[in-house]
Amino acid sequence: MTDARTTAATYFDAWKARDFVRLRSVLADDVGFEGPLASVKGGDDCLRGLRGMAQIMTGLDVRKVFQDGADVLTWFDLSTSVAELVPVANWMHVEDGKVTQIKVAFDARGIAGGSN
Repeated sequence: MTDARTTAATYFDAWKARDFVRLRSVLADDVGFEGPLASVKGGDDCLRGLRGMAQIMTGLDVRKVFQDGADVLTWFDLSTSVAELVPVANWMHVEDGKVTQIKVAFDARGIAGGSN
């Protein structure tokens, strides 16, 4: 059984590398995603959103990871082509090596407005 922290690391490594096949492999088919820019249900819809964010992502720097059993909280800096550096808190729940829930919190004003 894959540990939740390892699954979270795979998620971020694959997203940063734009390896969407690998990224999809750690998303449960019924994963729920909630964040300031979207709320979606399902692995394919979640992947579509992550793929869209990757189009403007110029960097992703994981600063800290906290694990409590099946829950992983990751604090990271997201660099984009449309906004200043965005600090992000990402909570995910992992079951059987798959991410089943994701909630992110960040100030989306720069990204949503598309200005630096």
